[in-house]
Amino acid sequence: MPRVKNRGKGLWGDLQRAYDTYEHHSYTEDPPDEPFKEHWEETGIRAALIFLGMPLLPVLLFRLRVFLYENEVPVLPYICDRLSTAIWHVTLGRYVTIGERPFIAHGHVVIDGRVVIGDDVALSPWVTIGLSGRRKHGFDTRGPTIGDRVFIGTGAKILGPITIGDDVRIGANSVVIDDVPSGATIVGTPARIVHTTVPFAEWKS
Repeated sequence: MPRVKNRGKGLWGDLQRAYDTYEHHSYTEDPPDEPFKEHWEETGIRAALIFLGMPLLPVLLFRLRVFLYENEVPVLPYICDRLSTAIWHVTLGRYVTIGERPFIAHGHVVIDGRVVIGDDVALSPWVTIGLSGRRKHGFDTRGPTIGDRVFIGTGAKILGPITIGDDVRIGANSVVIDDVPSGATIVGTPARIVHTTVPFAEWKS
């Protein structure tokens, strides 16, 4: 798959990455070609990027919410959170960290706790990433750390302070409660490794 162009930081950079990601994750055989993009540019590049980047709008709202929190802006962070939950059914906790170019296919995603998500991670519907509640004393707020280029299938649940390596594929409805090495494909409840391969980064080198 072609690599997504390197874009600037901030909300505008996220919008441009949303457009690029739309091209690479498009379910159509022919993503928008140059003339089509030029047409959108003529009518307003911002409108085109927002329209074509719809799957990533919950992430954009999340980044805006983080920006508003950091600048101690009242009320607006809450509105961003409510919009994401009400319209796209995507709930992203305050202590979640998300890398570059995430792809949330159709919403219905819950991520909470101290979760770290790497770059180029694809999240299918009905995915839950968060806390396991397992701790000797008190409640454990640590969530999973997920590497780069991870695919998470529909209905999967990834719970607790575990580490998911790079280039991992998690099957639909899997329940992941243990560490997963890079390059593995896992399925089941609890999830088990059914296939391993050389991680993309190592294969490329």
